[in-house]
Amino acid sequence: MKVSIIIRTYNRAYIIGEAIESALNQTYGNLEIIVVDDGSTDGTAAAVKKFRSDKVRYIRHDRNRGVSAAGNTGIKAANGDIIAHLDSDDLWKPEMLSSLVDVLRRHRQIGAVFCDVEVDRGRSTSSIVSSMRAFPKLLASRARSDFDVFLFSSREMYLCLLEEVPIKPTAVLIRRTVLDEFRGYNESWCSGEDWELYLRISKHHGFGYVDRKLAVMRVLEDSTLSKLQEEDKSSLLQLAVSEKKGLRRDREALEAANRAIARHCKDLGWIYLHSGRRMKSISTYARGFAETGHVPLVMRAGVALMPLSLTAGLKKLLLSSDRSLAP
Repeated sequence: MKVSIIIRTYNRAYIIGEAIESALNQTYGNLEIIVVDDGSTDGTAAAVKKFRSDKVRYIRHDRNRGVSAAGNTGIKAANGDIIAHLDSDDLWKPEMLSSLVDVLRRHRQIGAVFCDVEVDRGRSTSSIVSSMRAFPKLLASRARSDFDVFLFSSREMYLCLLEEVPIKPTAVLIRRTVLDEFRGYNESWCSGEDWELYLRISKHHGFGYVDRKLAVMRVLEDSTLSKLQEEDKSSLLQLAVSEKKGLRRDREALEAANRAIARHCKDLGWIYLHSGRRMKSISTYARGFAETGHVPLVMRAGVALMPLSLTAGLKKLLLSSDRSLAP
């Protein structure tokens, strides 16, 4: 089974070489690397062309078209049976591909497989799964298929994804046939495009999970995780609200969607409040309450209404009085 590794990049000349090296250093050798340069204006092309391997291909957009378009360009150019995405500022551990490909080979009923991710903040590290709420509960309720492998039905994965996203694009392998079935990324989404794709897939296909940190996500000054945090949260909220509209009488799914909406409104409202946009913060909390009936959002709106002269300590005390209010 050949793996096509798509590296979407924009102005990452200073670091993309490390991502490519981590892909070339995989213990699984049946692979190709497709670098999609989304209109970079730095030395990205030169950085990629330093690699003389015939496994590395370089494709350039003549203008910046966005991450979804870059992903679709890579998928169209791919020759593999399995598609992987490696973010240009992330790394893979050498056994990443071999571990995940093995799960897809042994479990034909699943459409995708993912693993945990080590989050490297320079001075400290953590994991993606340890920061989740719903997914660890799902793990605890299930027996392992193998030593470190879990299998989830499409329904289980869909309900989990409605509430949160334990899957990072740099840590998932998807069968090419599945991506062709769903026609790749929706290019109308500038952010949150991965979640939108995984939701569509989970309605029809099961997922596998390898309980090991086989990918490394580095939190850099220019990474999307920090630079575009507000845009990401806004897109995730929009997607959760949109998905909820189609759920109708599915009570279990509606509850999961409401939890996601409440959390996204909480996070987005906090961002607005701490950037001085008080009224936008209040309206976001109000929107969340109207959509979900989640009472702690009303309390947050009340805190946001307090005069600026009120000490930050008192605000912190009020916000921490209910754990669901914590940012």
